[in-house]
Amino acid sequence: MINNSENYIKYYLELSKLKIMIPVSLTGFTGYFIFDPHFSIKIVLITIGILFLAVSSSVLNQIQEVELDGKMNRTHNRPIPAGNINLQKAILFFLINFITGIVIIYYTGNHKAATIALITVFWYNVIYTYSKRITAFAVVPGAVTGALPPLIGWVAAGGGIWDRSIMFLEFLFFTGQIPHFWLLIIKYGEEYKKAGIPSLTNIFTISQINRLTFTWVVFSVVAALFLCYFEIILNTPFIFILLLASVIIIWQFAGLLISKDNKTENKKYSILLDSYFLLVLILLISDKAFS
Repeated sequence: MINNSENYIKYYLELSKLKIMIPVSLTGFTGYFIFDPHFSIKIVLITIGILFLAVSSSVLNQIQEVELDGKMNRTHNRPIPAGNINLQKAILFFLINFITGIVIIYYTGNHKAATIALITVFWYNVIYTYSKRITAFAVVPGAVTGALPPLIGWVAAGGGIWDRSIMFLEFLFFTGQIPHFWLLIIKYGEEYKKAGIPSLTNIFTISQINRLTFTWVVFSVVAALFLCYFEIILNTPFIFILLLASVIIIWQFAGLLISKDNKTENKKYSILLDSYFLLVLILLISDKAFS
């Protein structure tokens, strides 16, 4: 009985994709903190609310794509296609997370933050999820969902939707989503094609995708440097760290320009990209904490 309970916990944790969703909620925390740099129960609750909502969106996506997941080696062992969690339980899990997240954001934050949260789920689970079946470039509109969690935090703290600081942060996370996905496509493009999903590897060569990925990484770095230029990050030590990290990541990703097939180095590039964005979040939080 204990083993069965442990297995269910394991399956629901896999369904939740917490390794991905916790960083998403951290972007919401950052959006809140750069507007109101004080640690409080409110910022904790908003961050938790965003986490619940991110998990709900991920679960719904797995429900929507259960047939596609079952066709790909990368995803066929996920809890739903593997039969470890049935659809009814997955739907219930989605509803619990979704309702909990929206209620927390609405009552702890405000109706504007809750509305943006609803738009985020709609955009990811309707616009992005179904456009993936139509076009290989679905990641471009889909990347909007990566820009919205920090906006939820910012607005929940009392900020305006069109405030300059949060718009630059949104732009940063919008641009950063795209090269991350293209790195994934280089590695799993053939599986996408077998599952009937349009793949960028049908349109471009690996070398061309590498160049596109490098270009978008440069865009992301420029977006990060805007945070310094427009005085969103103010402290000189943090500006220096960001400049140094920006030079390093561009230098590292320049290897894509001479690589014909970077499948073996895919994990390295993904870790570099994730680390860079995590560093940006840490610098933003630290800058506000020490200002």
